[in-house]
Amino acid sequence: MKVYAQPFWAPKQGNVDREYEDAFWPRKSRERNTICFRCAVADGATETSYSRLWATQLVRYLCSNCPATALDPDRLRKLQQRWCKLVHRLVHRRPLPWYAEEKARQGAFASILGLVFRDDVDRKGSGGPWQAVAVGDSCLVQVRGEEIQARFPLAASQDFDNRPHLLSSNPTHNSRIVDHVRTKDGAWQVGDAFYLMTDALACWFMRETEEGRTPWHVFRELDTSDAEKPFRKWVETLRTGGAIRNDDVTLLRVDIP
Repeated sequence: MKVYAQPFWAPKQGNVDREYEDAFWPRKSRERNTICFRCAVADGATETSYSRLWATQLVRYLCSNCPATALDPDRLRKLQQRWCKLVHRLVHRRPLPWYAEEKARQGAFASILGLVFRDDVDRKGSGGPWQAVAVGDSCLVQVRGEEIQARFPLAASQDFDNRPHLLSSNPTHNSRIVDHVRTKDGAWQVGDAFYLMTDALACWFMRETEEGRTPWHVFRELDTSDAEKPFRKWVETLRTGGAIRNDDVTLLRVDIP
């Protein structure tokens, strides 16, 4: 199975790159011949402290082990403990206002979307299964030719709201998170494209399809000679026109050529 993954990202308008709070894996464009390929995006909640660190830990966690497709409670607990230790060191590196320390103690929150591809049984690379897991409103879309094959975990622009269920670095906030973990299985074929998007871009994509347009054409042309604008310039145009809200934006484009 040959897989090509390419990330695109942009911080909020008015912010610099170090203030970007999403995360994705792989971190760089990558082409691989493999029998198993994992990728993920996460959206750190702006209102919480050190959410970029938490989002980064989540995508690495989901991409570290091919056999696992679920959010294992034991491994998640270890991840939460690691985040707490890292933040404890950062908080005590220099004095912070009391309210900043309290905010850090409350923990960080993030949506997470992970996707794993496996080769078919005879390993000819022409097709095989995929599995996805998600908490929150980062979304996956599978496109074959000119048809959408799957949308997950949300399927329409009206499904997005301001209070999605998120994974927390503080286990006291996740006592019922198991009720909000979503999973989906599917099948891939050579020529398919998969788009993993954080919520602002995913909501735009759904709305475009509802109005009869084909937004995947834009995604296909990104970073090619046919692209009208670089990704960040294109996102800036959407924001200026009110087509997308001002938020960190992440797209991971995965092609099976």
